[in-house]
Amino acid sequence: MVEYAVSDLVKEVKVLLDRNQESAGLLAPSDSDTLSQAELIESKIVDAARIILSDAPEDMVEGTSCTNAVTWTDSNGGYYVGKMVLPTDMLRILSVKAEGWNRPAEIISESDDAYKYQNCKYGVRGNPERPIAAIVHTANGKSIELYTSKKQDATLAFIYVQVPSITTEQKISLPSILKDSIIYMAGYLTCVSLGDTDTASGFLGVARKLAHIVEPTETS
Repeated sequence: MVEYAVSDLVKEVKVLLDRNQESAGLLAPSDSDTLSQAELIESKIVDAARIILSDAPEDMVEGTSCTNAVTWTDSNGGYYVGKMVLPTDMLRILSVKAEGWNRPAEIISESDDAYKYQNCKYGVRGNPERPIAAIVHTANGKSIELYTSKKQDATLAFIYVQVPSITTEQKISLPSILKDSIIYMAGYLTCVSLGDTDTASGFLGVARKLAHIVEPTETS
């Protein structure tokens, strides 16, 4: 991850919008119109980053490890079900793999048909050869249930993408490979707010292309 000054990203979006040049007083305090435009663009930076980081391929984003505690409960003679509270700053999950599992888990939600089989003790629920990780809602927020482990104290490798945010120093951390895509997405969101749908459409296409995001196909 690379830490970028938000003001620098705003300048790049402004250049993209072809409104002014930095050397000509792009951020001049006396220029109220330029300042309002800068504020609009800045308000789109985090949203743009969220969209790109949510949809980009896994090999283009960067993950961080979660160290929340995992509890394992015996559910069937030597097989244990794990549970962990999900991090509050999670945007998306990249990988969930417990000690002793042959591969990372298939991730499902409690609304998936496969979830109802996870309480079955025979055959069809997740196991170390075919692990399942289910995202569930609890009174304390979202948690993840881990099916299943033969170890009551198995360690967990949980890798996720954090929600992008602007620090008090007005900086934001982004994968360098996706920075240009995020700039174009911020340009798209800004143009939408300004009602310039034609320019917005072009920026959106470039943003998706740079991030290797497959555009949705229309169905008849």
